[in-house]
Amino acid sequence: MTPSPPIIFDRAARILRRDRLARGAASPLEQGIADELLERLDAVKRTFATALVINTGSGLLAHALRQRGMAVIETDHGAVYAARASGVFCDEDRFAVASDSFDLVVMPTGLDTVDDVPGALIAARRVLSTGGLFLGCLAGAPSLHTLRDALRAADAGEDHGVARLHPQIDVRAAGDLLMRAGFALPVADAETLRLSYKSFDRLIADIRSCGLTNVLAQRRGVSRRWRDAAAAAFNRSASDNGTIVETATLLVLTGWAPEPRAALT
Repeated sequence: MTPSPPIIFDRAARILRRDRLARGAASPLEQGIADELLERLDAVKRTFATALVINTGSGLLAHALRQRGMAVIETDHGAVYAARASGVFCDEDRFAVASDSFDLVVMPTGLDTVDDVPGALIAARRVLSTGGLFLGCLAGAPSLHTLRDALRAADAGEDHGVARLHPQIDVRAAGDLLMRAGFALPVADAETLRLSYKSFDRLIADIRSCGLTNVLAQRRGVSRRWRDAAAAAFNRSASDNGTIVETATLLVLTGWAPEPRAALT
């Protein structure tokens, strides 16, 4: 029997965070990811008739794919987004879709907060028809290094340390996971974003607006003293003009459902 993956994330908190995000308009991050994946898709010299969008969010990608003439099914791990799209409410590694059903599977978000990343990629691979394309995106390593340093500095004054930010997958590991899931021609690219902030509070506000707050299963609230210490450590990284430069890495994943091997003669 295959052992169950460790529980890293709080599923209920993950759904709640997603539903809160659905109350607002599409974030700049969601729009940027959609634009990046559509650009990758438009560079492919073939047509697609059917598509599955896993974690459809505000529906930007689903709408664009329909504009390109595809029949699109949508899923989301948030109940509000799934209902709004008349789609399927499910986790990325637990959706009941028939095998070999789609020419294209797109997963713009979610892989960085799912317990079973290999399982989610295998599920995406399973529903692709022969020669179908998978496109995915996730926040990867290294991201938010200045924030991580600030949180470690604040934790130095605590009796017991606790994880504050999610574990991250780097570009090499992402490529290995695509191969493990059975994709042909797997490619993982890293796109680095440079972000400028005037304060710790502004960064935290951006993280919340993008739906990237902590949903770890083992997490703990913070005191005002801890928060002030983290803010002070972060703000000490400011340059002479008062700007703090932070970086974020987006991993873009591409893989194909392999063609069956030719029969031996």
